Amino acid sequence: SDANGVSDLKDTRMNATFSRAGETTRKDTSCSWTADINSTTANYTCSIGFWYWDGAGTWSVNATIQDLSAAVSQPYSESFTLLETTAMVMSPSALAWATLYPGDLDKTSTNDPVIINNTGNADIASGNVRVKAYNLTGQTNSSYTLPASNFTVNINDACEGTQMQGGTAVGISGSVLPAGNNSAGQGQENLYFCLEQVPASLISQTYSSTTSWVVDII
Repeated sequence: SDANGVSDLKDTRMNATFSRAGETTRKDTSCSWTADINSTTANYTCSIGFWYWDGAGTWSVNATIQDLSAAVSQPYSESFTLLETTAMVMSPSALAWATLYPGDLDKTSTNDPVIINNTGNADIASGNVRVKAYNLTGQTNSSYTLPASNFTVNINDACEGTQMQGGTAVGISGSVLPAGNNSAGQGQENLYFCLEQVPASLISQTYSSTTSWVVDII
């Protein structure tokens, strides 16, 4: 509102912000006039976008406008609650190993690492990145099995990581996934998969799991 009339409002000096301590202020400095409500009051529309990593909690909303003499309006103040979101994406989605032989030790996957991107705003604490592994069964002779417990998962490019347990989600030691801008290299974790030992009793054939391995966050 402007006592001198809506024609005294300077549209290009309308702006709105969302702010919260510890977070980047989100703003729109090019709000647009929508309609005159009466001779002294106008309605403006502002659009402010959040990023997926912006923190959950209460954000302060503020909007002001200047008039032609650079006088600033009383601020419009509100609050907005942004909820916590837990989400992730990963790549690649499949694991493979080069040719293995009975008795082989410390063989890492040929397409490591699996890169996990945090696409929510929840900070995933240490060990809350989990992997659920399953036994690998022979595709020709299913009586031969490569146990899930023979595999480990590490956040470094090395073996001797966290041992898998068949059909049980296991938190990976040292794994953390804070919220952040994935494009800037933030909010990411790497997982490396190692076959610690190929049982000497296995025969030569293709081995795979009938149930997909699962990577999740809690």
